[in-house]
Amino acid sequence: MMATDGGGPERVAVIDTGTNSTRLLVADVSNGMVDELDRRTRVTRLGEGVDRSGHLEGPAKDRVRQCVSGYAEVIEKLGAERAIIIATSSVRDAANGGQFLAELARSHSSQGRTFSYRILSGNQEAALSFKGSTMETDPSLRVLLFDIGGGSTEVAAGSGGNVEYARSLRLGCVRLSERMLKSDPPAAGELAAAAAYIDALFDSEIDRQAVSVPDLAMGVAGTITALAAIDLGLEVYDRARVHCHRLTRGCVDSWLSKLAAMTVAEKMDCFPTMEPGRADVIVGGALIASRLLRYTGVEEFAVSERDILDGAAVALADGVI
Repeated sequence: MMATDGGGPERVAVIDTGTNSTRLLVADVSNGMVDELDRRTRVTRLGEGVDRSGHLEGPAKDRVRQCVSGYAEVIEKLGAERAIIIATSSVRDAANGGQFLAELARSHSSQGRTFSYRILSGNQEAALSFKGSTMETDPSLRVLLFDIGGGSTEVAAGSGGNVEYARSLRLGCVRLSERMLKSDPPAAGELAAAAAYIDALFDSEIDRQAVSVPDLAMGVAGTITALAAIDLGLEVYDRARVHCHRLTRGCVDSWLSKLAAMTVAEKMDCFPTMEPGRADVIVGGALIASRLLRYTGVEEFAVSERDILDGAAVALADGVI
């Protein structure tokens, strides 16, 4: 591990307690760039039932505690100088979210290392996702970013790593599936009602002109990467192949139609890279992606494996969060 004196890289760790998955990035950060050492994802469904009850539930919290304990061991082994736990939609929306996050950070802090923590606002989430996903792109390009999470969807546009327009919507694959797609497979009426709901939300919440005609469109997070892995026909998930894979609107619509006709068990059987905690919400996520592409007029986008974790790592090294 290199010290930060003299402008050398700083080793940082970010844990993202998302609505559907808990993720880890340990990386060396220097001059706004991220050199990844370890990146992990586990479906923990922290946001299970939050849309209905407004509280994080016991079993979901236990799943995240167990996952974070394992991640803390990785962080200790790799010797990260700073570590932070960030939280997004499910913790934002839960009455007991702040208390849980504080307890989680405190329980993994020691004399040698303190875990800081931050509940991100929707705009902060969009900005960090944008910074992370676009760090390798031409700064002169105007980029439109889609970040479809479990509990929220962020839409951001800008260039040079700077966000010029951002919206965070209380719409995600877990939230939509729990609320509107309850059959297995979803009934035609459920899908139609969900599409109409999404369209109405976009009409009221997103400035169409602000997100139109980008030089480059990008998509991040589990729904998008899962669709890319399916489209590539991967037997084993391969981040290098998923990263920068391009998906067209027609391709997304085609996979949505196929996935919507399958049960959860059939998806698991047919697609080797489909995780159990993804199979039951992939239709909801794909439907959001499909309607978002339609609304913005985007015909094709690039999939990015860099995302909010990378943006948060840079922000942590810079002392911004």
